[in-house]
Amino acid sequence: MSLEIVNLEKVCKIIAGQSPPSTTYNDKGIGYPFFQGKADFGLINPKVRIWCSAPKKLAQRNDILISVRAPVGPTNICDVEAAIGRGLSAIRAGEKLETFYLLYFLRSYAHILSSKGTGSTFSAITQKDLKQIPIPLPPLETQKRIVDLLDRAQALIDKRKKQIALMDQLIQSLFYDMFGDPVKNPMGWELNSINQICKSIYGGGTPSKKIKAYYTGDIPWVTPKDMKTIQITDSIDKITKDAIKNSSTKLIPSGSILMVIRSGILKRKLPVAINTVDVTLNQDMKAFIPDNSMVLNYYLLYFFSAVQKYLLSKVRAVTADNIEFKQIKELSIPVPSLKLQNTFADRVLKIESQKEAMTTSLRELEDNFNSLMQRAFKGELT
Repeated sequence: MSLEIVNLEKVCKIIAGQSPPSTTYNDKGIGYPFFQGKADFGLINPKVRIWCSAPKKLAQRNDILISVRAPVGPTNICDVEAAIGRGLSAIRAGEKLETFYLLYFLRSYAHILSSKGTGSTFSAITQKDLKQIPIPLPPLETQKRIVDLLDRAQALIDKRKKQIALMDQLIQSLFYDMFGDPVKNPMGWELNSINQICKSIYGGGTPSKKIKAYYTGDIPWVTPKDMKTIQITDSIDKITKDAIKNSSTKLIPSGSILMVIRSGILKRKLPVAINTVDVTLNQDMKAFIPDNSMVLNYYLLYFFSAVQKYLLSKVRAVTADNIEFKQIKELSIPVPSLKLQNTFADRVLKIESQKEAMTTSLRELEDNFNSLMQRAFKGELT
């Protein structure tokens, strides 16, 4: 028997969000929780940041909230009765749909829905786009079995992510155990400035966007959007040698410490990373090349991680998050013995090796999960 497929509007109620006047917003808990878009989303349920005393549109508990503009496609399950703004729609499953089956389906369909987004300023979809989403409709018992299978696969992914996060915490704890708080310097290490312990500090630059040939090379051009892991091995954008020659960006040797100094660092929590290949940087980045006779790169990397709260307290966020470069150069850094730094680096590399194995396992689990979703919604798991 072929799998029945129906438009979403046939089995769901779809409620378009509508933003009330900003004068009705508050942070006192008056009225209804108010969700405006993906910024309010958690892994499964949204997080309440503000309330609204005069909502225009309400979502009920267990409604699926879907972002319909900038970006299109992300989803959460509403766990409270809440007001929703125009960046969201609420999708209420009918009696023929299991809520988590609907959630998993919409997540598997998100990339297709995103491709339907239109708009010159930001991508958005219409209510018609939502209503016409084709959803496979197996019996409820089959839907529940699919949800159970996907739940178990998702649990394995979540467990692996927690293990990887614990590895990061382990390294940070190791740093404090061996060197103490780098701001208070309780072990009395000799202090130097960042400028003194670096052989070079490079800024980034942006080759002319008008010359498309500049962006057809194979040299990584690292921007803040690439700063997602502690080791940078590649980048989304690549440039040519001519792009380097005709711009202010420079080739940064592997083993340097890369830092985002503006462009949303408050949201990114001041990402720092070490590059394992030669790279170039955009204008939102800085690269620090330590003098290895004083400081090793892994020590400097985790020093920056340890002092990020201090650095972020200095951020000027008027129009854009921005750490003044002078503040970084003049920042005091404790300088322990090279022997101790080497011991730290050796331990970090062992932990990173274990972390890499777990990261590979995570990618395999995620690939398996995506394959299961595709098979489930093609009717191959019924």
